[in-house]
Amino acid sequence: MKGSITQETWAKLMPQEGYDTFPKLMRKNYREKGDKRVAYRYKDFGIWQKLTWKDNYERIRAFAGGLASLGFGAEDRIAICGENAPEWFFGQLAAQALGGVSVGLYIDATPKELQYIIAHSEAKIVMVDDQEQVDKILSIRDDIPKVEKLIYWVAKGMWSYDDPWLIGFDDMMELGKDYEKGQPDFFEKSIDSQNGGNIAVLLYTSGTTGLPKGSMVTYNNLLSIFNGWDKALPWYEKDENLSFLPPAWIGEQIFTVAPNLSKGIIVNFIEKAETIQSDLREVGPKVILFGARQWEMVCSEIQSKMIDAPWWKKFVYNLFLPVGYRLAQFQESGEKIPWYWKILRFISYWSVFRALQDKIGLGKTRSPITAGAALSPDNLKLLRAIGVPIAQGYGATEVSGLDTVQVQKDYYRPEGSGEPFPGVEIRITDDDEILLGGTGLVKGYYKQPDETKKAFHSGYFHTGDGGYMDDKGELYIVDRVKDMQTLKDGDRFSPTYIEGRLKFSPYIKDCMVVGNNRDSVAAIINMDYENTGRWAERNHLAYTSHQDLSQKKEVGELLKGIMGNVNSVLPEKQRVRRFAVLHKDFDPDEAELTRTRKLRRDFMEKRYDNLISGLYGGEDKVEMETTVTYRDGRQSTWKIGIFLQDLEV
Repeated sequence: MKGSITQETWAKLMPQEGYDTFPKLMRKNYREKGDKRVAYRYKDFGIWQKLTWKDNYERIRAFAGGLASLGFGAEDRIAICGENAPEWFFGQLAAQALGGVSVGLYIDATPKELQYIIAHSEAKIVMVDDQEQVDKILSIRDDIPKVEKLIYWVAKGMWSYDDPWLIGFDDMMELGKDYEKGQPDFFEKSIDSQNGGNIAVLLYTSGTTGLPKGSMVTYNNLLSIFNGWDKALPWYEKDENLSFLPPAWIGEQIFTVAPNLSKGIIVNFIEKAETIQSDLREVGPKVILFGARQWEMVCSEIQSKMIDAPWWKKFVYNLFLPVGYRLAQFQESGEKIPWYWKILRFISYWSVFRALQDKIGLGKTRSPITAGAALSPDNLKLLRAIGVPIAQGYGATEVSGLDTVQVQKDYYRPEGSGEPFPGVEIRITDDDEILLGGTGLVKGYYKQPDETKKAFHSGYFHTGDGGYMDDKGELYIVDRVKDMQTLKDGDRFSPTYIEGRLKFSPYIKDCMVVGNNRDSVAAIINMDYENTGRWAERNHLAYTSHQDLSQKKEVGELLKGIMGNVNSVLPEKQRVRRFAVLHKDFDPDEAELTRTRKLRRDFMEKRYDNLISGLYGGEDKVEMETTVTYRDGRQSTWKIGIFLQDLEV
């Protein structure tokens, strides 16, 4: 066990009475800061617009009045789906101020996925951003009979919709102002009636092992975990944050909502997904949390940019990158950096790494954190080499977010996930499963007592992840216990570890490694179409489409070389013997990935059973049938030949 919590520590981490809910903290900031401090910033036609704490308070109060006029009250649920925007959090806080619960939905979820969560959570109100999301909800209207109103906050394209079930955000605020005239004290009284033990949000898990499960997360859970984080990696009022993580994910609740309300930091909302990089550079957030997939994209971008850079930039980069890697080795080993290496660090920083950090938007970042899934050691080392003090963390929705993180800037272990925050308890079972407990432990899964009983008992959440702790108290994640695979000869291996090493290449976007109960390891590869396409153009290789390029012999040779390099650092029995390059990317809309971009491994192995059988059957080519479903419901099916390739090991 590590991090056993005393009653004194528990008491210190619990929010103070009177400030133990999100709405109470919002009101506190309004009273103390009013229109003197900015709370939110968002872009309108490329120009940053400001919202003060007074602006936020007035909008939330008016919207809460609108909800109250519709009969929304204590323990009712509002399901919210849309791009990151002030209105997303206005809706959440307004519902919470009335004693309601916010249910987050992912914007790229299919109508069927939305229908399941909306119906399962028994949401009374659904709130979305634009016409696309409105149309999704309208398509499942008959399957969500408990929803009484659909609210939208982007009016563009909505003028021709004439349905009393729909109402705009501004119209809701007008309803609220009228409602407040008859009950002027409703908002304050409702906020005062809430307490930290109330459920704040229902956050549905990503569904890697079946249907999503709704974690019942209280204010005490969220605020105590944030308080522990704040003690380990302090936040400051002058800090600014960039909101781009899905608010339906626990990461955004603990990383954006909690510090904004608890510490008064400014939240900046990205203009759109395509502008994250430029928005990062403009805002310069001091603390940033990316999922592993996003950090992989950052590393891939660095490498692809350098491939296309002028010769002199390549020369300088390649000259100083070994210096960066050597400095990263000092940090990994905990050795003291000699004075002459400090001089080289200074020269390399000002020659190349400072500009590179600025290009990727991390020039001012104090605490860059990765969480959500394991990031490969190759990516961690590259980021450390260019001077980004990346820290790996670990947690789960069921324990309210991030529970461990590497806090020492000049020391890290690429395989480690840090030490537990104050308020977190960790146990490792006899079969190496990680159990998490402490102040962040949620109340269980909504309306799923059997699943709750299975995952929560004896005061801990059974994560299903395998790992261990070293003598310094740092947690190491090996893999999902159920995802660890065993070759026929009994040799155990981690598919996730091999996949992480492969995805370090800018030419490999995703992959799935298989080998359980087989004689050897094999892989299904997604090439990175953009980077591989540029490589093809430089090498005068003609192609017509993603499918065409993926099956080119030259692309196979390129990927074969990359996989050979990865094999060289793997134990002999765990090396990839055969692989196939898929004609398309893995797709969450086809249930191949979760909405947080994790492999749904069991489903994938069944879906690509014929391809996997071909890899182990010694075949040179497998015919695959693919079906495309168009927006109007029409489907077309055709067969594609996938070439299978051998690797010398």
